[in-house]
Amino acid sequence: MDQSGVAEAVAWAESEGWQPGLGDHLAFFAADPEGFFHSRADGQTVATISVVRGSPEIAFVGLYIVAAEFRGRGFGRQLWDEALGKFDGFTLGLDAVPEQEATYASDGFASAYGNARFSAEARELPDPEPDAGILPSSSVPFDQLVAFDAAHYFGPRPAFLRAWIKGEGRQSLVATDGTSITGFVASRPTRTGNRIGPFFAANATIAGNLLLELATRLTGPVSIDAPEPNQAASDLFTSLGMKRSFPTIRMYRGLPPDLPLDRIFGITTLELG
Repeated sequence: MDQSGVAEAVAWAESEGWQPGLGDHLAFFAADPEGFFHSRADGQTVATISVVRGSPEIAFVGLYIVAAEFRGRGFGRQLWDEALGKFDGFTLGLDAVPEQEATYASDGFASAYGNARFSAEARELPDPEPDAGILPSSSVPFDQLVAFDAAHYFGPRPAFLRAWIKGEGRQSLVATDGTSITGFVASRPTRTGNRIGPFFAANATIAGNLLLELATRLTGPVSIDAPEPNQAASDLFTSLGMKRSFPTIRMYRGLPPDLPLDRIFGITTLELG
C-alpha cells in the first residue's frame, strides 16, 4: 500500500472501534513504507495487513482487517500468508485479543505476556508535582530522543518518531536528570479522547510525573496499554484511579526480543508494538 492505502486501513480500524489516533497513518507509513499490504478485487480493497520492521530482525504485525462483505471467503488468510511470507527469518510480533490467541498460536505464535488498558478522564487525574524536571520533547536533541526510545523498542525509529510527535493535538514530554533523558511520553488525539504511547520511564516516580504533567495538556478520556509484567505501572495507574479494561496478549513467532518491560509503562500502539 501507498500512504493513501494506509490511510484507508486506519479508517477501517476506526470503523472497527479500534480508536486509532488522528493522523496515525502518516507516522505508520513513515516507520516502514514497504510494510503495508492489501488485497483488491473488482477495484476495491478487500483486506489489509501491516508488517512493519522495527529492526533488521523484528517486524510487527497489525491492521489485519477484512472488509465485512468479504469475510469467510479466504481473502484474509491468503493476504496473511503472502505478506508474512516476505519476512522469513524475522521474529514477528503482534498484540492479539484473547479471542484470537488460539488462532495465532496455530500459526506458530507463542504468548509472551499480557497487556492491559488503563483509562481515566484527564481532568480527574491529580495535579503534577512542581519542578519535576518535565520538559517538551523538543527541548532535547532529537538524536538523544531517538536513542532513548530505541533502548525501549526493537531498535531506532527516527522517521517514525519525527512524524509521531508532530501534528495537531499531539503532545510529547521528556523527563531529564539535567544531563540525560530518564523518561519519555507521547499522546495523540482520537475521535473519542487521547491515546498515550510510547511511555517509557526509569521508574514509577518519573512515570507518574510525566503522566500527570501530560494530563494537564489534554481534555477528555486518556488511555494507556501497559505490559502486565510491569507491576509498577499497574500499581501507579490504579493508584491514580484509572480503570483497567481491554486485555491484549503480546505474541511472537521466533526469538522474542529482550525488552526492558520494567521501564515500559505504555506500548506505542497495538499496530506497531
